[in-house]
Amino acid sequence: MLLHIRPIGEVEKSLPDGMKDHISSIFSLPVKIDMAMSIPYYAYNPDRGQYEASTILADMMMSIPGDDSKVLGIIDKDIYVKSFNFIFGLAAEKVAVISLTRLREEYYGLPPNEFLFKERILKEAIHEIGHMLGLGHCPDIGCVMHFSNTLDDTDIKDCEPCARCKALL
Repeated sequence: MLLHIRPIGEVEKSLPDGMKDHISSIFSLPVKIDMAMSIPYYAYNPDRGQYEASTILADMMMSIPGDDSKVLGIIDKDIYVKSFNFIFGLAAEKVAVISLTRLREEYYGLPPNEFLFKERILKEAIHEIGHMLGLGHCPDIGCVMHFSNTLDDTDIKDCEPCARCKALL
């Protein structure tokens, strides 16, 4: 299996590059950085000012490079699903997407913190990849597979699955 990291729209090149080796080592998978794809304009909901994540996943499904590939999309736009005000990410069997928007301290009127921002990106990416590989949410608040409803939930997690979740992989 090959994992592709695919920027969606404008994403700083150093972000996917910085995640590649860590993700590869956690999941023992080869990781390839793809060329960016366009943001599906029809995913935008002007009433909410956000992009509908399920529509983005459906668009990604049309361009999976091979039967044994999975694709993690990274978008620098705010995303949601109908039952939530926002989400950090969403996964299906072969595709997942994470949003960078609410992982930045600046979104909340705070000074930038590049280390924290990159750590949050990595945690959310690993979480969504875990879902693509069959892991559900974990009750251990320190596990990367624990559900994040807030940034505090994300910040308290480790960057790796707990022993129970690793065994399930």
